[in-house]
Amino acid sequence: MQADCTKEKKANRGFGLSRLSTILSLTAGFALTVFALYLCVNDNRSIQQGRSDETYSRVGYDIYQELERADTPIGILHQYTFSLEEGLARDTHLIFFTVHQYARVYLDGERIYSLEPSRDNYISRTVGSNWVVIPLYREDAGKELQIEITPVYKSLRDKEVEFWIGSPLGIYREQLSKDLPQLILGIMAVFVGLVFVCVSGHSMLKRGKGKDLLALGIFSVVVGVWRLSDVRFINFMLPDKPVLLSCIAVSMVMLGIVPLIKSMKGGFHQRNCRVLDGYCIVAALVCFAQLLIHILWDIEIRDTLFITHLVVAVGACVVIGSVLFERIKYSEERLAWKKLPVICVMGGLADLSVFYFKGASSEQMFTLLAFLSYIVFMGISTILNYSEQEMQLIKKDRMLAEKERRLTENRITATMSQIRTHFLFNILTAISGYCKYDAKKADDALIRFSRYLRRNINIIECDASIDFPKELEYLDDYVSLEQMRFGDSITFKQEIEEQNFKIPPLILQPIVENAIKHGFVAHEKSGTITLRTKREGKNVMITITDDGVGFVPEECDKEESVGIKNVRFRLENMANGSLMIHSSPGNGTTATIRLPIGGGVNVVTSRKGGKNASNLCGQ
Repeated sequence: MQADCTKEKKANRGFGLSRLSTILSLTAGFALTVFALYLCVNDNRSIQQGRSDETYSRVGYDIYQELERADTPIGILHQYTFSLEEGLARDTHLIFFTVHQYARVYLDGERIYSLEPSRDNYISRTVGSNWVVIPLYREDAGKELQIEITPVYKSLRDKEVEFWIGSPLGIYREQLSKDLPQLILGIMAVFVGLVFVCVSGHSMLKRGKGKDLLALGIFSVVVGVWRLSDVRFINFMLPDKPVLLSCIAVSMVMLGIVPLIKSMKGGFHQRNCRVLDGYCIVAALVCFAQLLIHILWDIEIRDTLFITHLVVAVGACVVIGSVLFERIKYSEERLAWKKLPVICVMGGLADLSVFYFKGASSEQMFTLLAFLSYIVFMGISTILNYSEQEMQLIKKDRMLAEKERRLTENRITATMSQIRTHFLFNILTAISGYCKYDAKKADDALIRFSRYLRRNINIIECDASIDFPKELEYLDDYVSLEQMRFGDSITFKQEIEEQNFKIPPLILQPIVENAIKHGFVAHEKSGTITLRTKREGKNVMITITDDGVGFVPEECDKEESVGIKNVRFRLENMANGSLMIHSSPGNGTTATIRLPIGGGVNVVTSRKGGKNASNLCGQ
């Protein structure tokens, strides 16, 4: 009992950690969503552009130098000088892409373009990633073009900027061809995630299961949105929301690890599940801390991105450690699927490695392929598992329905076997005889007989076990009716030590009836029937003993009555009990019923109305 309590406490503790990690993660996601909505409304950029874009041409050359400037975010800026060729044939464009960098463009010392935060910006220093398109006209030939690029973060100090002079449409098409594989995979991840979310929602509403698939679907959407917001082509599509895109990309990295861990929990044992829940709590708290630091102090989320990467790396170690622990602790049990999370984790670590070696991982395909492979395989596997569980539940429902049908038929058969035509006629004849010379006995017999009939009729609709004293009352009515017929030839004794238990109805009467019919009446013999109850460990033992003629057990096994077969069936299926009969010729018969403590509660619930059935059982 103490061990069961300990297990229950551990289960409750695991459930508490799971709920806490889920709540914190959802709250962190909500906070980041609110932050993203704010950036959507207020982009915090100020752009000045004084030239229109009409025709296109191509020419250009650049010269680079790095200058120290105290008024810049990290104390330096990059300066590029272009000497435009004489005789430009037609108007053209200067095009370049900035990543968390300010930009100013001067033509012969006159500023013609600037990209920097607005003066009333209190949320972020960055202006996100932007495509800068500057029109150049034919009359600009021979002029000097100077571009100042100011990195916002130290990690981008050595970030190179490429410049193009020519058609924006050409750059647009070239970038689309480069980013098309990631765009397709990203859209696939979002679509697959939404499908999994819908399927899990249906499963949760119908069967209350689907949390693992829901977490996997959210992770898939997060991965897709992360990659879509991190490719340069999207900045062409949404040129007015670069800060929002940047925030989304960083936020997806921060939150993506939580649904991934949640989707893996279903395959681990409880101890590892608690570890994974604890990690999710820590990850959510770190996310909160980064957001608060960004809002309250001049330290942006992008500045603390290394903390996010550290949390992701720790999560990878936790998953790998959990897999290794289960491999050692539980041998090969349920380990086939655990190779997939390892592949997924390796993809994440590869992305981090490329980011720190190259300064960006937006073109990294292995990570996205690893994530998408894990998502698709695990999602399909989970859906098939839900379908298998659904089929098992349907099969179980059919089995329960069949068992209920058999119990109902058994109750009807048992009841009909008690109300035999010759028994009714004999009782009515006896009552009629009493009416002639003893009205009081006739009245008492009539009351007992009506009670007996009511109980047998009501028992047809009864699924539940009843209190033993109530069954004993019914048995007393039956024995009294039989004694009314056969007089003092039948003696009924009771030695009751235990009566605080439940028993399926119509269990005792068929056994006593067999003792009277086959032990005494059939052989015109008098005798005594003794009913005993006592408790032995976790069982209640009921014995019904008679001193009748007895029988050969082997013959009884071949020709066991319908009533005794029904008793066995209902004891096994309603109370997990058993019936044993021992007899020998000339020494009488003993029937022993074993009922587990608490096992008398029926296992099949009535589909017609359980409350009325219970009341009928108590009548």
